[in-house]
Amino acid sequence: MKMKKKIIAIIGLMGVGKTTIGVKLAEKLGYYFIDCDCEIEDRERKPITAIFAENGEKYFRQIEADVIKEIVMRDESIVFSLGGGAFINEETQKILKERAIVIWLYASVDEILHRIGNKTTRPLLNQSLNQSLNQKNKREVLEELAQKRYPIYAKADFKFDTTNCNHEALVKKIIHKINAK
Repeated sequence: MKMKKKIIAIIGLMGVGKTTIGVKLAEKLGYYFIDCDCEIEDRERKPITAIFAENGEKYFRQIEADVIKEIVMRDESIVFSLGGGAFINEETQKILKERAIVIWLYASVDEILHRIGNKTTRPLLNQSLNQSLNQKNKREVLEELAQKRYPIYAKADFKFDTTNCNHEALVKKIIHKINAK
């Protein structure tokens, strides 16, 4: 499978399947898979929720931007998933658009809520880390995130709906679109 760019970045809100689809896409292409959040946790030696709680979102976003820069500068074929807020950073957008194929995965809010359930590993949906959750429910927070982020995510090279998707069929569709570009 020959492609001009060897880096594929997967963006989207939490719970849309970035890691699941990313792993399958990497396997199909014979690429390495990297989960940006896992790279950050390894570097900081603590979970994302602890980084948010102890150092704040601004610190986390800087570490995240640094890790993304390092990944895209590697001379390897890589598929990597980004945290939901990573693509909001304009520098990150610029470097990804220059050095990677950017794929936006999205799903309905109902589907995301079903997938994430009551997990507390999502900092922006963790009541102890996000004060606004006291006044809002998870649906409202997700709808607000979608409203703010979708116009930015729309800068991606490709957009795919993961609501009720067949993973294998979606991976084939992604590869087809990338190769047709």
